[in-house]
Order: sequence, then C-alpha cells, then structure tokens
Amino acid sequence: MDTSPLTFLTIPLFERALFAGSVLAAMLALLGVLATARGLAYLGDGLSHAAFGGIALSMFLGISHPLAVAIPFTVAAAVGIGTLRRHAGLRSDVAMAFIFAVCFAAGIVLLGRSERTEQTFDPEQLLFGNILLIAEDDLFVVLGIGAVVAVFMARVWTRMAYATFDEELARLSGINVDWFESALLALLAAVVVAAIRLAGVVLVSAFLVIPATTGRLMGRTLLGVACWAMLAGVFGVFVGFAAAHALAWPEGATIVLVLAACFVAVAAARRVSGITRRSS
Repeated sequence: MDTSPLTFLTIPLFERALFAGSVLAAMLALLGVLATARGLAYLGDGLSHAAFGGIALSMFLGISHPLAVAIPFTVAAAVGIGTLRRHAGLRSDVAMAFIFAVCFAAGIVLLGRSERTEQTFDPEQLLFGNILLIAEDDLFVVLGIGAVVAVFMARVWTRMAYATFDEELARLSGINVDWFESALLALLAAVVVAAIRLAGVVLVSAFLVIPATTGRLMGRTLLGVACWAMLAGVFGVFVGFAAAHALAWPEGATIVLVLAACFVAVAAARRVSGITRRSS
C-alpha cells in the first residue's frame, strides 16, 4: 500500500481543489503585478469586500450559484471606482473606500434579510474560504475566467505595460489608458470573486500582493516579474496545500503563510547576495 504523504492528491476532490487554486493563484499574481505597479495594492482587499455584497445579494434573491451574481456585481463596483476617479476627481483610495464601504454595508443588510437553507452559501466560508468546497461548476468558471485573462493579456500586454508605467506618454501615443484601466479592474474583480472560495474575503488580497512583491524582487523586466510572481503563487498553493493537509491547518491561511515565507526567503537571499558582492 502506498503510504506517501502526497497520496491524498490522487483523490478527485483534492485534485480539483489544487488545480483550481493554482489557476487562481497564477491569475491573481499576474494581475497583482499590474495592480501594485499602478499603486492599487489595496484593490484586492476592497474588491473582496465588494464581492461580499454581491454574494449576499445572490443569497437574498435565492440564487443557488453565488458567482452568477457576485461576478457582475463586483465588476460593476470595480468599474465604478475608475469612473469616480476619472470623472468625480476622487483619488483612487478615496473612490475605493467609498464603493467598498457601500457594497459591504449593503451585503450586511441583505445577509440579515436572507433565508438560510442547506444550499445557502455559508457566511463563514465567505469570510475565511474553503478550497475543498470548489465544485465542478466552480472549476469551469475558474477555467473560463483564466482563459479570458490569458487571451486578453497576450493580446494587450505591451500596451498595458506602457499604460501602467508611463500613463501620460501612453496617452500621447494614442493608447486609451482609461479603457485599459477599466479592463484591468474588471478582470481583477472577476478573479477575486472566484478566489473567495480559496481564501475568503479576509485573505484573498494576499494572493494579489505577496506573489507580485516576490516577483518584483526576482524579475528584471515586467514580463520577468509577472512570470516569477505566477511561479511563486502556484508554488505557494502546492506547498501550502500539502502542509495544510499534513498539519490539519486551514488551507487558505496555510497557503498565505507559505507565500509570505517565500517572500521573506527571497528578500533575505537578495540581502545576503548584496552584502557578499559589496564585500568582495
């Protein structure tokens, strides 16, 4: 009999969870590189709170699949941020705080008015996540979003990078910076909503920021940063998932701790390498 500690990965439930988690981590890392470069590091946290309102709305309406409502709801909230920033003269952080506070408050009201059934999304899962509860239809949604993100980024990567690092010059070059920003916010909103199953409202922003920060320490170009960030995200999911199973810890929280440990290890290695070069 196989007594390997990783034999649990052959169980379909765990295979599906690990695959979905890896896809989500890679997408969040890729979008996180662009979001953090634009000074939107807090966007993931805000979008997850906006998604709370969307999921609460689906529960209030009695819709069994919360993503069907939460994704368009959160995309609308994300696009609303860009609209307020551009047309109302608000800073990004002020626009985010306004939109997300309203969405979260509405979610609390709707959640209190919702009827609870066995099919209802558990509020505890909403806050803290449970990757093992990703069903086959959830996996199809994740793969669909992943395909859209991959195709879109492959087609517009150069222009998106240009608009990210030099917005004014990009405008002078004829690039529709506002459109690219709205597209980035919309994609990010969809991925964050799907990732709530992975880590919940509380921790999902970590998948956006920590791998992107790790990638920035390792990559020399934007593409290199994105590749390293995606690799760090997927590595964190695999190692964190295995560690959570071995230690009987919550999967989402364990993955975040592994991602943080990767960042610390890379930062320490760069520090030691820099000291070594200066002393030689």
